[in-house]
Parts: sequence; C-alpha cells; structure tokens
Amino acid sequence: MMVVVFIASIVVAANRFKIPPVLPVLMDDLHIGMVTGGWLMSVSSVAGILLPIPAALLLARLGLKLTGLIALGCAIAGAAIGAMAPGATTMLLGRTIEGVSVSLIAVLAPTTISLWFPPRERGLPMGIWAAWVPVGNVLMFNMAHPLMDAFGWRAVWWFGAIFSFMAFVLVGLVLVSPPQTGSGESNAPSPPGDLGRMLLNPSAWLLALAFGAFAFCLLGYNTWAPKFLTDALHIEPAAANAYASLMFLAAIPANILAGWLINRMKDRYKMLPTAFLITTLLYFWGFRLGSVSLVLPYMVALGFASNFIPTATFTLSPDTMPRIEYASLALAIVMVGSNVGAVAGPPVLGAVLSTGRWSAGSITLVIVMAMGTIISWYVAKRLRAQ
Repeated sequence: MMVVVFIASIVVAANRFKIPPVLPVLMDDLHIGMVTGGWLMSVSSVAGILLPIPAALLLARLGLKLTGLIALGCAIAGAAIGAMAPGATTMLLGRTIEGVSVSLIAVLAPTTISLWFPPRERGLPMGIWAAWVPVGNVLMFNMAHPLMDAFGWRAVWWFGAIFSFMAFVLVGLVLVSPPQTGSGESNAPSPPGDLGRMLLNPSAWLLALAFGAFAFCLLGYNTWAPKFLTDALHIEPAAANAYASLMFLAAIPANILAGWLINRMKDRYKMLPTAFLITTLLYFWGFRLGSVSLVLPYMVALGFASNFIPTATFTLSPDTMPRIEYASLALAIVMVGSNVGAVAGPPVLGAVLSTGRWSAGSITLVIVMAMGTIISWYVAKRLRAQ
C-alpha cells in the first residue's frame, strides 16, 4: 500500500514540477513575464490552500481508493488541458486542476501510512514517502528537456497525462483500506465540537507556518535556479536543469535517513529546528554562486540538509493533536501552510529577481527561512513540553 501511494505521489509531483525546466521556452511561446511565469508554477498550489482540510473529511467519507482515483483523475485532466492550452489563461486553469490532485494526494498518502503502520514504525515509511517531491522533481527535470527538444514543450504535458493514467490504474487495482483493528482509532475526526476545537490547534498551525516558510523557499528557488544558472553562470539550459535537479536527488537519501533517525533520537524534536537553521545558512549562497565548480556541491548540500524538514514535519505533525484520530487533520493543516508558501514563493521571488539583482533573491530566502527556524524551535519546545 505504501508503494502504491508513493508511486501515485511521485506522479503528482512530476506533474507539478513541469514548469521550471521548460519555463524560458514557455515564457517566450506564451508571451508572459517573470511574475506570470512564477504564477504558472505556484497556481497549482492555490487549491492546496483551500482543499486539504476538506480533503481530510472527504477521505473519511470516500475511503482511500476513491480519493486516490479522484486525485489522479485531476492530474490527468489538468495535464491534458495544459497540453492543449493556447495561452496563459488556459494553462493557469490546467495548473489549478493539477493543484487539486496535489492537495488530495498530500493528505491521502500520509494517512494511508498512518493507517497501515503502527505509530512506532511510521518514521521510516513516512521518510520514504517524503521523498515523493524530490523523486518527482528529478524525474521531470531530466525528462522534460529531451521531450521538449524532440517534440516541443507540449509533449512534456502529454507525458504527465499518460504517467498519471498509469498511476490511476494502479491505484484502482491495488489500494484498499486496512481491516478494522477494533482499536477504535479512526483516520477522521468525528465529534463536531472536537473538530472545531482541533481546527484551532495552535501547535498544528504554527507547524504549518514553519512548513510554509520552507515551501516558499523550496518552490521559489527551484523555479528560478535554472534561469540563474543559465543567465549568471552561462550554463546550457539542459545542464542547468540537471544541476538544479541534484538538489532533489540528494533529498531522496536525506528523507530516508531522517525517517530512520527520528525514531531513534532521544529528543526527536531537535531535528526540525536544526534542519531549518542549517538550511537558512545555505540559502545565503543560493543566488550568489560565482563559479560553475561550486554548483554541484552546493545543490547536493542544500538538497540533503533541507529535506530533513519534510520528514520531520510529517512525522511530528500528529503529535500536535491530543489523539491519533485527528492525525489526518493535523496533516491537512500542515499542507495548508505548505501550499500558502508554495503559492507565494515563485511569484514573490520572481518579482524580487526582476529588479535585476540576483543577490536580493538570496536575502529574501534567508529572511523567510530564519522566520521558519524561530517558529520551528518554538513548536518543538511546545511539543516537548506536552
């Protein structure tokens, strides 16, 4: 079951990250500027601001399989619309529909893991699943340019639609809910009074705010890093995409290692603020790299350090709730914060970079991540105390 939701998540992530590797060509073909180009990336997260909490409730009503089919159906539809888009407006519509798939899968997958694995065994599978974004990113960053060179940028969208259909079939054939254990645990909050109280849980929303800062920087930097490497360091576009994907390639072992470590640490709450602090320091050099020789080690270091954050966040988020039956609600709240950051990151950073000063982008990233570091430290303190 974990493998199925992992594959489905990779498919959704690959569709989400179609924009950065083809952005320069897309901007020319659709006649758009840097701010609109940033929105093409971040608009897929707009639905993620509104839908994760309803998705948690929908999941309880429809079950794992049907929710997964709806998620991948949106991925297919969004990719097909984008492939046929005559202009930016239609492309934005397709990206919004793809955002629905991201919102649903981001709640479905960790909830599936929470249902199929006992609490003491969730760290490692959650760490493996947390690699869905880097794996999908690496896949698309390295597939997009060959497809575009051979058939044009629309082939990248058709590839995403076909890839999504394959995952749709897999989910339909395999994914099921676990048998009832009789433990009384449920993946959905049921008492209405408690639901309202849990929706206002301060620890969950603070964790969401910190994760939003991480998403702001991740999506923002990921969107504009290839352009920086091409414009500032004069690296060929295909090579720039490959370099940028190293950040996500390094994230894959980092996610798994973080999942293994977090269940073995005496104070597992230290992992999140520590990873935030290291990542904040690394972002200072994000748009300041002065030599091609620095790009490879920098991307590997940034990808490795920063991706302890998702694993720690997803593993710890159920701890913000008083009972395990509210775990899916905690995950949904965290995803709301993530998507707010993902929506804001690319266009805000694009506006900053449009001034012509790459160093201003690094300063922006450091300020946002520093705020996330402070918030994550405070959340860790709260969780440790309770």
